Amino acid sequence: MKKKIFALLMAAAMSLGLLSGCGTADSGVMDQANANAVSGGNSDLPVVTWKMGSTWGAGNVHFTVDQRFSEILSQLTGGRFTVTNYADGELCSASQLFDYVSQGTIECGGDWGGYWSGKDTAFELLSTIMDDFTALDYYTWIYEAGGMECYKEMYGQYNMEYFPLVTNPSESGIRSVKPITSIEDMQHMKIRLGGVMAGKAAQKLGINITTVAASELYESLQRGVIDGGEFSGPKADDSLKLQEVAPYWCAPAWYQSAGVNGVMVNLDAWNKLPEEYQVAFETAARLCCGEQLSRYIYNDMTVTNQMIDEQGITVTHLSDEDMELIRQTCLETYQEECEINPNFKMVYDSMQAYRATADNYRDWTGDYGFGFNREA
Repeated sequence: MKKKIFALLMAAAMSLGLLSGCGTADSGVMDQANANAVSGGNSDLPVVTWKMGSTWGAGNVHFTVDQRFSEILSQLTGGRFTVTNYADGELCSASQLFDYVSQGTIECGGDWGGYWSGKDTAFELLSTIMDDFTALDYYTWIYEAGGMECYKEMYGQYNMEYFPLVTNPSESGIRSVKPITSIEDMQHMKIRLGGVMAGKAAQKLGINITTVAASELYESLQRGVIDGGEFSGPKADDSLKLQEVAPYWCAPAWYQSAGVNGVMVNLDAWNKLPEEYQVAFETAARLCCGEQLSRYIYNDMTVTNQMIDEQGITVTHLSDEDMELIRQTCLETYQEECEINPNFKMVYDSMQAYRATADNYRDWTGDYGFGFNREA
């Protein structure tokens, strides 16, 4: 068994270059010889077909990550273990997905943990954070500093395994029909803002938060139901064409400095898999996560240029004083939640322990750690 697993991992590593495409249906396809090598050429392994629901609609950039993961898994197992992807609403609604997977109605689901904050606010930290982590921080914390154990603990309480599929860069910011240059501006607007913690922080700041489904965001901005709102990063926002109805863009996205999407797996279904398939599943998720980190960052860069240089979007910013008030409000909001929810405190403490480890390194690397812009 150990030899088979070792062969699987070695073949996966050698195939990494082939797998790192653009996420399209024909990108990074392994040849059949490679696929057979990964699965150890073991025809005794069963043919397994799973269903994977999603919180994301068809055509959404996040849904393509679910699809890419399934593609990699099939490649790693020579097509013997396949996962069929279903967009939001095709098997169940996004709000039903957690229970569908937990109860075993379907085997797995592509999610964003913030949707499950009603069950436990700790899930929100596993998918988004205010004024804190970057995408690289999430990636490093998950794989090197105890983050994965937090996912296992929280989803395990609901009969599920969990594997991140992408660590998202910062969201765009608030897209609006009129410019936002201060907290006071936002206090006189109706704004769509995702996340329970962000909503609590906004309330402390006197900002009126309105609930609008992502699928209704474009129309709500167009019709004046809301004055501003957020969805995700620039590439994802472009998939909804929000720039067509919201010509102003207030950055940075203090309410979600980074995020995580992943796949939750019914534990009973997981335990029935051969060990080789469990390793392949975990390997596919890890490969997908690394690939999508660079893909998301680069796509957001290119779309940002298009929006500013070609589509006439105006970017605004808050003052340093307003940003400092937001920072302190976010910290206060998290501290209050830690006092009432032990699970939230468990995750938050792990994240802050990582930050403490990173402090000296982040300090001395300065501009060369997380990048800088050259003066014109």
